[in-house]
Amino acid sequence: MIIWAAVLFLASLPRVAGAAEDMREQAHFVVGQEVVAPAVGPFSATIGAFGNGHFLMPGGGFEPVVFRTMFQASGGGEDRILASTETLSNSDSWRNGALDGADVEVLRIENGAFRSVRQGRIAQGGYRVAGWTRLNPGKVVPGEQTQALLSFPTWYRTGVPYYFTVRAVGSDGGLSEPADAAVAQRTLALPKSGNATRLTGVAARSDAVSERLPTPRGLRARELETGEIELQWEAVPGAAGYALYRSDVPPEAHLDAYLQLEEAGARIREGDLVLLRTRFLRAERKNLLSNRIWDSGEPRRDFIPPLVRKWSDEAGGGDWRLVPHPVDTPVPDAGETHLRVMLGESERFAVGRFNHSGLAQSWYPVLEPGRRYRFEVWMRGKTLQSVRFELTGFHASVEGGAFAPILFRLTPQWRRYSAEFSVPVANPGRGAGRMQIVLTGPGEFDIDNFRVTRADAPYLALLPEDEERLAASGMTSLRTHGFVRTGRSSYDLAQLTNPAGASSGTEGGNTLPQVLDEFARLSVDPWLQIEPHLTEAEWLGLAEYLAAPFDPSVDTAARKPWAARRHATGQGVPWAEKFEQITLEIGNETWNGLFAPWVFPRMQDAVDGQRYSAGEVYGLYQEYILSILKRSPYWEVLAPKLRPVLGGRAGLGDWAGFRYGGEAAQRSDGSGVLTHAGYIGGWESGSAPGDPTANGLFRVLTHVLQTGLPQARSQIEAAARIGEARGQAPETGMYEAGPGYVLDGLNGRRVSPEQGAAQELAMKSKAAGTATLDSFLARARLGMVEQNFFLYGDGSHWSSHRRWQHGGQILPAWELLALFNRIGTGDMLAVRTLDVPVVDLLGEKGRESVQAAPLVDAYATRSGDRVTLVLVSRRVPGLADTKDDGVTRVTLDLPFKTTQRVTRISQSGQWDSHNLTSREVTLQREDVPPGSVLPRFEVAELPPGSTVFYVFEGVE
Repeated sequence: MIIWAAVLFLASLPRVAGAAEDMREQAHFVVGQEVVAPAVGPFSATIGAFGNGHFLMPGGGFEPVVFRTMFQASGGGEDRILASTETLSNSDSWRNGALDGADVEVLRIENGAFRSVRQGRIAQGGYRVAGWTRLNPGKVVPGEQTQALLSFPTWYRTGVPYYFTVRAVGSDGGLSEPADAAVAQRTLALPKSGNATRLTGVAARSDAVSERLPTPRGLRARELETGEIELQWEAVPGAAGYALYRSDVPPEAHLDAYLQLEEAGARIREGDLVLLRTRFLRAERKNLLSNRIWDSGEPRRDFIPPLVRKWSDEAGGGDWRLVPHPVDTPVPDAGETHLRVMLGESERFAVGRFNHSGLAQSWYPVLEPGRRYRFEVWMRGKTLQSVRFELTGFHASVEGGAFAPILFRLTPQWRRYSAEFSVPVANPGRGAGRMQIVLTGPGEFDIDNFRVTRADAPYLALLPEDEERLAASGMTSLRTHGFVRTGRSSYDLAQLTNPAGASSGTEGGNTLPQVLDEFARLSVDPWLQIEPHLTEAEWLGLAEYLAAPFDPSVDTAARKPWAARRHATGQGVPWAEKFEQITLEIGNETWNGLFAPWVFPRMQDAVDGQRYSAGEVYGLYQEYILSILKRSPYWEVLAPKLRPVLGGRAGLGDWAGFRYGGEAAQRSDGSGVLTHAGYIGGWESGSAPGDPTANGLFRVLTHVLQTGLPQARSQIEAAARIGEARGQAPETGMYEAGPGYVLDGLNGRRVSPEQGAAQELAMKSKAAGTATLDSFLARARLGMVEQNFFLYGDGSHWSSHRRWQHGGQILPAWELLALFNRIGTGDMLAVRTLDVPVVDLLGEKGRESVQAAPLVDAYATRSGDRVTLVLVSRRVPGLADTKDDGVTRVTLDLPFKTTQRVTRISQSGQWDSHNLTSREVTLQREDVPPGSVLPRFEVAELPPGSTVFYVFEGVE
């Protein structure tokens, strides 16, 4: 595959007319006075969960688990909602009764608008999902066989009966009636032996007869000593195969899949959008999980608080539950609940998580030798038991410093326990370690506000280096990625507005008051990503929280509960008055199944029958949310500050396009900005993993010409067409952009460790920094108003900086964007090209062919008496001519004759230098004599793959 890709690219190498030395004389630009794009920049960025301790110990506030999900009904009645067993059971994951008592809201499109048509609650015993689950849908046991061996993963439940049936499948795909069920007790949790029956597909025949086949007879089931279940049955004449089914309960207990509601109401229709909402204060596995996922770790996230490892009813689970705090609790920033654990004699229970590892991996943080860390927790116990805080793994070993557990004795009263610690050496390996509080019974233990932080900053405040980096970046707004991608374990408005850390469903325990307070200190505006599942009351509450004044001398918490909540955290002035702008984005990539269930389906209007695409449904839902916000008594305060945006897709054609985001914009007049993703490679653009060779970095540098600009033009043209239809075109922009990556396993892609290391070198190179800024400026020149870099933070892949163990250095792309924010913003001026090195770029999947593609470009902005000139080189040396050094001589005709000062700012290093392991690429500044030859300005050498700024101050 790698060889093929290289050969393909060699076939598209540039064809250059003239010798290399001639090319160095051919770049000539004329900068005009005409403004082609007003007020360009500053750019913005996305930030994930942040703050001191957000990764070390998130979820230590022990708040209720907020469970929310969304699906479409297949029909129903006045007191019943129908959907497939697969939908309601989450593919045979949840059992009968799991969501009894959950709140239900039904949304429907009527006359081109969403309407909430039904609210209710699932009755006790009303969550019905048990039935036959087909094994390997679409596959059958070959027709000549009358037996099957079934293997099960070790996490399937043991000690319980499993029920089986089989149906004969005709050559046309038709099914017989199910055989009488057979039952087998599964007692052995053994690894798969590899002997399981191989199933095949059945292709329908054109001459097939659609008569129903006889029912298979004589079905028997037994467990073998290998742990497999053997099924046998009698042959059915004419069967092309046999479909297999399994169930946790006997057939007589099977019912149709449905939700029985407590009360009757408006009739449920096929295609209605159903939202389920409930909360869990304890999680009993026997009442929630099917046998299929009994011992799987995956479902824990939906029902169990982040720092708890076991189910409430599991052996060693401490019968845990979340207990409400009284109003007068002495625990500060307490939130709603705390964790209570009840242990018997000598029972052991650990609260914590894997949160650190070593230098040989890139996912977990590495504890820094000599740095002071702080652990703290609020606890009480009915018995005077001793508990301990400990580290496991490398740092508990002799070579890792033999970390001594921190012991403390509980009292019956709430008390804060805290201590600082450090580690003497860094972990050189890959093994992950836990930080945890270990309880030993007997006794009843109450726990809250368990935190592990660095000792040099308050809890969940920005770390000193983050504050310095963000302040220096000049970013105009930060997009809150920690509030989305929650899945079913999410948040309600109460948790979203809780004190810092008092949230079970937001990433890193981030909450609105914490995030907005840090943004206000940085003087950056919030770009709020909020999941789409809030109730109408919660959306109205959010408007109140952001925009309502609160004067404790006249206002009350009963009348303004959400404004009072804000005021109680010390923010008296409404947040809407603290910021120039509040951007609102509903969900995250609501077309992307990775972020299910918060993706939108196709729907049909219940009144006129009009069919809406998923993108149109997204737009209608956005309008629905805006219609709720507009009913708020504080809308007049919020409206001037609120900027609703829509997020489309990335890439060329339907995969990315504008079809989703554009169709959403057609249905959402209130959304003034239509955004897409615009990476310079990676899985989002369908690219292969980047590599740091000349060929690979040339592809990165020319991505803007073959993908970025064609996408941007299409998006802007689509926005213009939308404007013709709705009266005003939405502005366009990028909700995410920058260096892109391909991940192993994502969307079926395979990336070897060697390829992963190579793309890290490529995307954190000087050339990738040039390509990133080039793409931002090229789109801005076309008129795009929003350009958002993904992602601020340290680490591998999408990041702005490296971690401390790699030097903590800034990465080239972020450095150039931040530099532009500081010295390049302003009106973008017209630049005319008189001469420039060009190549012909051949098209391929995801990249358009470009004739005479320019390999050097110039951008100019003006702000007052300052003009900033940005030169970018898309060249790399030696591609067309091994003697070509890739350096370009540039001549510029400027729109002014005098200037008081000229500063040249460039990045050090070669075009393929990178900041992955050390700071090879850094900013270099030098004063340039203004000279007496203006308005002509000569740049003797523009290095390949580079960006050079010239800042002219005091121009006339």
